[in-house]
Amino acid sequence: MFCGRGLIEKGFFLSRRINLYNQYDARWAAVEDMQELRREILLHANALYEAKEYARAAEVAREMLDVLPEDVEMRYIRAAALTGCGLYDEARAEIARIRAVRPDHAGAARQEIYIDRAEDKIRTQIEHLRALIAMLTERIAAEEESRAYCTVFLASAYSLLGEALTLTGESAEAVEAFLASSRLETGRVQKAIEYSNALFAVNYLPTHLRGTYAGLARGYGALFADVQALASAADAARGHDRLRIGYISPDLRTHPVGTLMRPLLHLCDRSRFAVYCYMSGAEDVLSQEFRAAVDAWRNIQGMTAAEAAALVRSDEIDILVDLAGHTQDNCLPVLAYKPAPVQVTGIGYFNTTGLPAVDYMLSDVHVDPEGCEDAAFTEEMIRLPHSHFCYTLPEDLSAVTPPPMERSGYVTFGSFNNFSKVTDEVLCLWGQLLDAVPRSRLLLKSKLFMSEEGRELAAERFTRCGIPVERVEMRGFSPDHLAEYGDMDIALDTFPYTGGITTCEALAMGVPVVTLRGESHGARFGESLLTNANLTELIAKTPEDYVQIAAALASDPATLRALRENLRAILRGSPLTDARRYVRDVEAAYGEIWARFVQT
Repeated sequence: MFCGRGLIEKGFFLSRRINLYNQYDARWAAVEDMQELRREILLHANALYEAKEYARAAEVAREMLDVLPEDVEMRYIRAAALTGCGLYDEARAEIARIRAVRPDHAGAARQEIYIDRAEDKIRTQIEHLRALIAMLTERIAAEEESRAYCTVFLASAYSLLGEALTLTGESAEAVEAFLASSRLETGRVQKAIEYSNALFAVNYLPTHLRGTYAGLARGYGALFADVQALASAADAARGHDRLRIGYISPDLRTHPVGTLMRPLLHLCDRSRFAVYCYMSGAEDVLSQEFRAAVDAWRNIQGMTAAEAAALVRSDEIDILVDLAGHTQDNCLPVLAYKPAPVQVTGIGYFNTTGLPAVDYMLSDVHVDPEGCEDAAFTEEMIRLPHSHFCYTLPEDLSAVTPPPMERSGYVTFGSFNNFSKVTDEVLCLWGQLLDAVPRSRLLLKSKLFMSEEGRELAAERFTRCGIPVERVEMRGFSPDHLAEYGDMDIALDTFPYTGGITTCEALAMGVPVVTLRGESHGARFGESLLTNANLTELIAKTPEDYVQIAAALASDPATLRALRENLRAILRGSPLTDARRYVRDVEAAYGEIWARFVQT
């Protein structure tokens, strides 16, 4: 790892060393060999960087570079530390100095990509990643001695490329990038992370590309084929006074999942159920609220999957409910150990886990009608009679404003869904809608639109799909996005990856949402939400219906105003927000699947 330079005169080095002695550990005073001292300082600087003491790491590196100005690895640490400090211009200058000596330095190239990310230079980032991947691939083929070193960087580069391509909506290539990263990783933990990234990215694909990956999730399960299950049939005889339900997630905090979990944690029938929570991340105010509401709270952050599974096992959880699926920082490796005899996934994810250890997927009769089985799922469906999740209206919702068309003179369609969900097929259909409604505009929000390069990439896609860029307003993230529904007349759902909480928020702010009925579990979320909100007239059966419904609403100002004024009340009176009924439905399902386990 350490790339040294030719020896310099010891006298010159020793003349500088006194300054280093004063700043660093006294034991270094006994070190007489320059290379040994260099190594000590390099390790110290790296340790400071790993501890996120970026300013100190940068200063340590600078002191050493005064003595060894051509030390590439020390300069690399300084570049990384400067990036951590947000001093991007200085970091790029250090990277340029590294490349003057080592044009093929993989670490320097990756560091520049991190700076691209920090500066929201998405197009530049993708270009640099493709160049890095090409360079590393060539080196691996040509240089056997550097193969292992380069492979580590190549796996990282593919993962970063997958993230960038997902953000821009190039999901097919993103899936392949994540899979390439997973294949290159040697450890199961990181291999599983990249595989989860690939599986999540598959959800962004248009319908016609999904068949290619129909069996991909089972490959995730294969990563844990050697893991021995902790649970057994003997667990049926535990004889707990109350059924023990465990919820495991990194998102038991201020997060959409946290919002959805409120009813299940606050309205639980404590005479029948004991609730345990396993939080795998940093806690916040909502976490503390949940901690006070449940029987037991465990934070498993920093534990290995085996350690967390052993904890769940020691708590004798009867039904373990995963709330994350293949989302970021998920806990599926814990479930792979089968610490509970019955395991369920749902609420926070909408597709199969691929794990044989997970028995059930929480769904409803609208998302998964009887007879619409998905062979890709390794779980059995639990069909709730109403909604598979419950939306709680925020207490501090601002007042609903009049339709913006009344002040602007034109209709504004919009979507605040993640732009990664917006496939070219979606854009083309939205283009047809804009053609059908003269002078109408499209309002979109996305992280991608926070930067000039991101907006440029999106504009290229709009043009390719026949949407005039001048009819689209692109907004970045904002702290009070709910208030921005005041600028939207009609919300347009994405497909086949539909909205969830986003759809509920639009309705809560008086904005009708038009959705397209899908052909799979995840693609029917919009249909379920609108059915449970008593708004079935907004569900399109075909793309043509989608355009017709949205255009008809646009031509009917009276109906738009009526919906604006009444949607919140409609929502409050619907099964979608009926927390007590929802909790009863879920708890009845828990009782049923436990009884089924006991009887087998």
